[in-house]
Amino acid sequence: MKSLSGMSFVLYDMCVNSCMLYAGKYSLLSRCMHCRHPRRRPSRRPYKQFHYLPFTPQIQSLYANTNSARMMRYRHEHQDDNTYRSDGRISDLYDSEIYRKLRQRHVVNIICVGLIPGPRKPKNFNSFMWVYMEELLQAARGISTYDAEADAMFDLHVYAPLGSGDMPAIASAFTCTKNHNAKHPCRFCSIEGVPIANTRNPVHYVPMTRPAGYPTNPLKPETLQSISHDEFLTRANLVDHAPTVNDRKDLAQLYGINTTPILSRIPGVSFPFSFPSDFMHLLENLIKNYVLLISGNFKKLNAGRERYVISEKAWKEIGAATANANATIPSSFGRRIPDIAKDRTFFTAEAYLVWFTLYAPILLRNRFARPKYYKHFTLLVSIIHRLLSIVTTCDERAALRRDIVKWYKEYEQIFYQYEAARLPTCVITVHTWLHLVDFMEQAGPLWGYWCWVMERYCSRLLRAVSSRKHPYASLNRRILETQTLLAIRNTFNLQESLPRYTHAYTPRAQEAFTAKQSRYTDLRLIGPSRALDLSQNEHASLRNRIAVHLMTQNGVTNRPLVLSHLPKKVVQWAKIHLDDGGDVISSVHGDNRHEDNQRTATFCQYEQLVDSMARDRNVQPVLDGKTFFGELERIFVIHLRRNQEINQLKSETVVLLDIRSCDTHQEAHGFYEYERYGPREVVDASTLRAAVGRIKSGVKWTFVRRPGVFEHASYTHDESESDSDE
Repeated sequence: MKSLSGMSFVLYDMCVNSCMLYAGKYSLLSRCMHCRHPRRRPSRRPYKQFHYLPFTPQIQSLYANTNSARMMRYRHEHQDDNTYRSDGRISDLYDSEIYRKLRQRHVVNIICVGLIPGPRKPKNFNSFMWVYMEELLQAARGISTYDAEADAMFDLHVYAPLGSGDMPAIASAFTCTKNHNAKHPCRFCSIEGVPIANTRNPVHYVPMTRPAGYPTNPLKPETLQSISHDEFLTRANLVDHAPTVNDRKDLAQLYGINTTPILSRIPGVSFPFSFPSDFMHLLENLIKNYVLLISGNFKKLNAGRERYVISEKAWKEIGAATANANATIPSSFGRRIPDIAKDRTFFTAEAYLVWFTLYAPILLRNRFARPKYYKHFTLLVSIIHRLLSIVTTCDERAALRRDIVKWYKEYEQIFYQYEAARLPTCVITVHTWLHLVDFMEQAGPLWGYWCWVMERYCSRLLRAVSSRKHPYASLNRRILETQTLLAIRNTFNLQESLPRYTHAYTPRAQEAFTAKQSRYTDLRLIGPSRALDLSQNEHASLRNRIAVHLMTQNGVTNRPLVLSHLPKKVVQWAKIHLDDGGDVISSVHGDNRHEDNQRTATFCQYEQLVDSMARDRNVQPVLDGKTFFGELERIFVIHLRRNQEINQLKSETVVLLDIRSCDTHQEAHGFYEYERYGPREVVDASTLRAAVGRIKSGVKWTFVRRPGVFEHASYTHDESESDSDE
């Protein structure tokens, strides 16, 4: 495998306690400069070694076959999509300010890499990052690489202007800044934290409006200025060249920077925005604290002079409704959400996000003592939806920035109340939300560098730990073997014959059908399929509904005539798939699976044109779009022949849906509800919009829809995968 892939570990000696790596200017040391443990045993063998797997051959292997080489051209083809647009459109990392500055320096190739893992938290991260920095410097100069798509050699230049990780890891490994509890915890602005006076609590909090008796904060959320790259490095340089150890500590405390990051030597890296805070962990932390606040369990703080705490009885009802709703929410919306009132031990970042944005807007209606608390909550939900938008314009980001400032001011007013004893509500993870629009503009969309992918990769690595005594040897071997296998697959174009290292990448073969008409291009029917005989008496009502649909479509009024020309047989399918990677909606009669804990995925949203002037027969029809909801009972394909008698002008194959409609209405908060079903109707499949879930409240059902970026997202889970996000 080594000879086929051209890959192998490069070994470096490291401290037995993982304090530092003996590389770069530390390569000649014989003892750890932190714990003073010897580097080598008496036999001259090192106590521990760090296994570094170079990324250069892995990138080169991606250019070695035509398929992956074509995908690697994505950046080249995207680079001018949005550059000259007047609306400031951002739709990818390559639209960010950091990347545009990189292009101005004639840099045309880029790859974003993640965090180099270590067994423990090192005390000298710069020594470990030296290895990564050295290879990046070499790769930036150019590597002769074969491009299978062009069938030619070219100079590949690799840059890494963007890093990802949780907040403590980014601060320690990449930016060498103070942690989130320091006096200057924010690396993006100059805000100074304040402790709770007359207590032993060492944590510094970051309210924008300080309590009475504290020095006034000169910074305002509307005009919060970010630290520039030059200013960041100037401050770091002052810390490095402090005349005494005490001066160095004082300057480090003043600026919140411990030393100059070694990654500052890499072309294209811009501090601090090359390493933005990860949105996944910001979401998880904020929502977790928000739940604790409204349930009255946040650090023994009561509601103060506000009344935002939901009663214990109501909170238990919300928790029970959450658990019960899992059965009527499609699995594509996210994994099952536990009873949030009983136990949040197994809540992951995804679980918090799904509950907060899909379940909670319905469950928290009319639960607060005052409407302003629900409005404050829904404003945050709206902000989350827009922050995760695939594409944003300059005007949209400006509006988003204003709403975040508005939400933040309300947050301080409701939860912090400008009291020193309530400072724990003003943690750095709340303050960082004021910088999120800056992240989008400087580093690209938030979805481009969050840690969901990294967490998924780490959870799969954990399966390789087969030795309790030497777990890191198992992990190193797993990394080498999987990455080597992927390099061989790419180099020799073996994607079909050589499967991935995990079954999760192998899709299950399914019977499927796609209609040729343009209106069905986003639809795919999934089996099993079977022939349905419409001439049988049990399907008489279905025949009538099909006839009514065709009469409406073709402008015919003679139902017996249409019935006489209907085909006797149609093909029924089990499921319908919307878009590439979007919703899958099951039909009641087509999907015959009956499994334990099965979740309902048969309800859908569809839209039809309705004549708003239907009551006045003397007026021309005025067609308006209207949203409908119902339960999908059948999906079938029917072949219609050209027939002048029923005004069928051409032969065609149509996909029809038999839906049991719901008698819906919109309540005060804009949610669609129903108590009873309406009539069944047959509609064209092109009217289908999305799968929906339902949450029951009393005798009413409220529909759960996924707006914006969530509308066609698909959550997939490997059952054996760890549920932890940490």
